[in-house]
Amino acid sequence: MPHLIPPWRPFTTLDSNNESACASACCGFSFATLEVASSHPGTANFALTEQRQAGAWRWAICSPRGSILQAGCESTQTGAKKVAEEALELEEA
Repeated sequence: MPHLIPPWRPFTTLDSNNESACASACCGFSFATLEVASSHPGTANFALTEQRQAGAWRWAICSPRGSILQAGCESTQTGAKKVAEEALELEEA
């Protein structure tokens, strides 16, 4: 059975200060495009996507302390989310 990733949430809607701080520590480009997905917000690894430049979307898997565990780039946000979800699933396995 595939792992279910929670909905992607824009940075501006993150609930806790801890979760926001971790996501912002991993952001390298724009809070306006930063989105986060986490099974356990603030306490487990999480995935993020952000627009690096036109036609380039960065994805990353980060630890709950804000360390980048894996990162890459895709040409679309949808592609970046898909790769990030797969990488997060492997991290949690």
